[in-house]
Amino acid sequence: MPEFPAGRTVRAVVLPALTALLLAGCALKSPPVTGSDSPGTAGLTPVAFTALPGWGPAAAIAGLPGFVRSCRAIEVMPEDQPLGGDGVARARGGKAGLWRGVCAAARAVPPDDAAAAQRFFQTDFTAYRAAGTARITGYFEPVYAGSEVRLPGYDVPLYARPRNLVRANLAAFRDRTGKQRIVGRLRYGKLVPYYSRARIEGGAIAQQAHVIAWLRNPVDAYMAQVQGAARLRLPDGTLIDLGFDGTNGRGYTPIGKLMVQQHDLAANDLSIQTISTWLRAHPAQAPALMNANRNYVFFKRVRDVPDGLGTPGALGVPLTPEGSIAVDEKSIPLGAPVYVATPALDRLTTAQDIDVGAKGAAAAQIFFGIGHHAAQLAGAMDAAGSLFVLLPRPIPAPQPSGAPS
Repeated sequence: MPEFPAGRTVRAVVLPALTALLLAGCALKSPPVTGSDSPGTAGLTPVAFTALPGWGPAAAIAGLPGFVRSCRAIEVMPEDQPLGGDGVARARGGKAGLWRGVCAAARAVPPDDAAAAQRFFQTDFTAYRAAGTARITGYFEPVYAGSEVRLPGYDVPLYARPRNLVRANLAAFRDRTGKQRIVGRLRYGKLVPYYSRARIEGGAIAQQAHVIAWLRNPVDAYMAQVQGAARLRLPDGTLIDLGFDGTNGRGYTPIGKLMVQQHDLAANDLSIQTISTWLRAHPAQAPALMNANRNYVFFKRVRDVPDGLGTPGALGVPLTPEGSIAVDEKSIPLGAPVYVATPALDRLTTAQDIDVGAKGAAAAQIFFGIGHHAAQLAGAMDAAGSLFVLLPRPIPAPQPSGAPS
């Protein structure tokens, strides 16, 4: 959801052998695939690792922990669990079973051996450059004052997913790819669109949804939804984490663009800080502007988030500051290592979250962490760059007994 440079993604949880050794003269077979081996919507073209700006042992070892963390989720998924991707990305990495070999190899890499990490990625993966230039932005997890019970001064609700919200995958009803998913509610036996933000703010779901937390300010609640997760500081000082648990299915409208069109803010002065400041300073106009974004996010309590990491993203694993990236999962599989190259930043990340505003590989967002400092980093991240997707190499075909390789 690119709202502004610190736009937000979707954190919807999805349901995670031997190293592929390429020996000269051995026959290769492709792993079982669904879909074509074409470049797909991201326009992926294989390149040598030397084409990745700044690639080397330091980049490899920095990116390894995030990939290993993804593997822990992928390895417990069914073999045919879809992870996304299109064309060659879906063929090489679109199902959980396609990652078994490289995940096993990743666990064998010593965590402090940069040279071994570089060899691992270059041996077990093929690097693909995504066509065109991508807009690389950032997002973060905000920290707000909140309460789990309604108290004086804490009267803005954050809702859990409503009981009457229905999610449907149209692939179950027709011969499709499984990407067509809709959200709605039943009304007189028919599925209709779910309530808009304005209806929800007006109390439409008060009897259908549990209030998971109360905030002090409606702008805080809106920004928590834009980011898709939040850390709340309770009145006694305790910190709790709230994670994404679905949306109302309505289209996302970036209010930053509306504010520029209305001359509330200049196009070159658009950030989470300037938008928040303007909304707080104009409480009479703010509700209508926020309601122009009909999309509404629901939350759930997330426990035992490791120190230093963010609440789980779409892959279901905690996000790593500057190591997790949000992508268009229809083009790039969740769990795939993605090398990001911009004029100011070269980094190996892992696709662990979904950017609903991205189309193909034209945009991606880097997770910068939690709190004020992360907000500043995320707000400053807005650059043209390149994405390189790393996909597992084909698996060597079994050789007949006694046959030379």
